[in-house]
This record gives sequence, structure tokens and C-alpha cells, in this order.
Amino acid sequence: MSEPIRTRRVYLLTGYEPLEPAAHHHRFDREIKRFEKTWSVRASVGPMTVHADRPVASWAVAVEGPDWRTTTDVRLLRWDDVIAEDVARPMWQRLVLYGRATADLFFTGTFFRYVGAYWRYSLFAGYPAVLLLAFTALSLSFAGLWKQLGGPYPAIAMPVLAIGLFLTLMRVPGRRFHMDYMLNDWIFARDMIRRTRPSIERRAADFAREIASGVKAGDVDEVVIIAHSLGAAWMVESVALALANEPDFAKGKVPLGLAGVGSSTLKIALHPAAGWIRDAVKRVADAAEITWAEYDSHVDFICFYKRNTVDALKLDTATRPVSHSIRLSRMLSAETWGRFRGNLLRVHRQYVMGNEQRYRYDFHMIACGPFRFAHIVHDGEALPDALGPDGSLGRAARPVTAATMKTAAP
Repeated sequence: MSEPIRTRRVYLLTGYEPLEPAAHHHRFDREIKRFEKTWSVRASVGPMTVHADRPVASWAVAVEGPDWRTTTDVRLLRWDDVIAEDVARPMWQRLVLYGRATADLFFTGTFFRYVGAYWRYSLFAGYPAVLLLAFTALSLSFAGLWKQLGGPYPAIAMPVLAIGLFLTLMRVPGRRFHMDYMLNDWIFARDMIRRTRPSIERRAADFAREIASGVKAGDVDEVVIIAHSLGAAWMVESVALALANEPDFAKGKVPLGLAGVGSSTLKIALHPAAGWIRDAVKRVADAAEITWAEYDSHVDFICFYKRNTVDALKLDTATRPVSHSIRLSRMLSAETWGRFRGNLLRVHRQYVMGNEQRYRYDFHMIACGPFRFAHIVHDGEALPDALGPDGSLGRAARPVTAATMKTAAP
């Protein structure tokens, strides 16, 4: 194999999660302990620094085996404050805005494009609307009983009972079914699609500057952006903006890799009003110097399984993302997988959690391990045997190499 990576800069772009940076740092620190045990390595995660002058929180990570050591400058690209704008809305406003977003998806035909791209994703898209209709039907039926039982003042009591029960359903079972999260997520998606919220545009420009600066600094062996779920749309837009501002920024000595894991880019890009992100996808795919990979799974309803972003959008580009369909269950013990396999959001989050078994996809190995991102992308089958039982490179049964690297062209 080539020389191990000694220094790396990783940008993390999370999905739509209302979590502050401290929660992401805590999760990273907690989950890397699984990684240590699985790969027989030692890892240390430094304290987090929140940068006041830009939307970044960072921490240092050191991972080592008997004959190698890799240090990583992890930079979380923050948009939790943008999500907080959604969370702060009162319930009535959230319901109105969600109704507008749902009508938008339906009447523009976007929902049916989801069905055509990956039918399971349409179940996720329709889930909150179906649940809202069920809550509404239950509330109206309960209120109707008041009149049937001869309750007094039905004209006043029935609306009060219906509204009261609806709000109760939203707060009790609705919380269990993540209703607030789902409504906010689709409201945000519409704002992003139609570019109606200035804070989104400003933040994408901030990310573009941060990424370009981190690549051009030239102080690491490689730069990798790992973008989960809706974060993948942010990644594509931000890298495209950086390329528009400086077309050669990724052509220097430091290679740039993009990993879209459980990507929801098509959630945005399949809408007819989102031509801007289709242009961004093309710009990034035309940059042959960038290694771009997408990871999806058939058990994940919140991604587009086996739908390469460039292919799905029917774009004519110089390259395309390298697509990998993985089995999330093979990353974990049977016991751990059995605990949450029915939890839609937890399954979707596994892309950025720790592995309990060696597998060809490993979030922490991409972020903090000794192997080049491009080699993992093109020779991932070798990854489980790429470190020896003691975590060393010298005792590896099958090193990850560049030998099987293939072009990403269509």
C-alpha cells in the first residue's frame, strides 16, 4: 500500500438534527470507542473549540496502531442555529407551513418523482401527512361523540374537544413518532428548494469559504468531507460555490474527497424549482480531481437506495459519484442491530456511528484511519483485512491499495 495518511482534515456536515455542537462532539467521542475495540487501535479525542468568527466547531483526534499514527483535524460545519429557527416556531405556524410544503411537493409532481426514484423514500415523505390525517380523523370522531351522547353546547364544545385532542395527540404519541421533527424537516426542505430563507444562502457561502481555505492551506495529507443525509445537499452546494469562486482550488497537492452517506440530495434536486442544485451537482461531478462517493442501504428509507445522484438527474458530466450500497446490519453485532432495527431515524444515523464489526464501510476509518479516502472508495472490500489483529499495518492480511482504482466516469 502507499504511505499511510499521517494528517487529515475532515469536515462533518450533519443531517437535519436539532443538536448543538457539544452533542455532536459527545457522540463522536462515544462512538469512536466502538471503533477502537473493533479495529484494535487506540484513539483519543480532544476538547471541542467553538469558533466565534465562523460557523465551525472543531476538535483534534489521534488514532494509532503499533506501526502507524494518524491525526485528524475534525471540523463540524454548523447549521444547528438555522435548524433552531424551525424549532422556535409555534405549533400552529408549523402546521400551516408544513401544509404549504406538502402541497408544493404534490402539485409540482415531486412526490411522484420520489416514488419513481425509490418508492420506499416516498413512504418517508408521506409519513407525517398520513399521521396528521389520522390525528385529525380521531379528533373529529371523538368530538362527534359529544353531540351523539347529547352533550351540552355542541357548537362550542365540539371544536374545543377536537382541537384539544389533536394537540394532545401531537404532543404525546406525536413526540414518540417524531412529528415535530418531521414537520420541521419538510418545511426546511421547501425553504432550501425555493431559496426563500437568506440564512441558508449565507451559510452555504460560509461553508464554501471554509472548505476552500481548508484545502488550500496545504498542511495535511488529504481533506475529506463526510456529509450525512440532508447534509449531502449542503456539501454539493458548498463545494460547487467554492469551485465557482476558485475553479482550481481542489487541484493542488492536497486531494479532496466527498462522502455522501445516506444522502438526501435528491430530496432537493428532484423538485423542478431546484435547478440551482442540479447545476451544483454538475459542477462538482465535472471536477475530475475530486473523489466523490455515495453510500446507501436498502434498510434505510431516508435515502435513495441504488440511485446515483448524477444518473438520477440524467446529467451529462465528466465523472459521477462512485456508488456503494452497504448493509448497515453487518457493521454491528446481532444484538445491537436487533435493538433498533425498527427505529427509522436510528437506522438512518448508523452511517455516522461506530462499527462493532470490521466492514467495508466505516465512518471513523474514513475520518480518522490511516488509509487514503480514494483507496477506501475503490478498494473497500479489502478494508476488513487492512489492519492486523493487533491493529498494525504490517500484519494486515490484505492491504488497501490503489491497484483496483477505477475511473468514476459514466
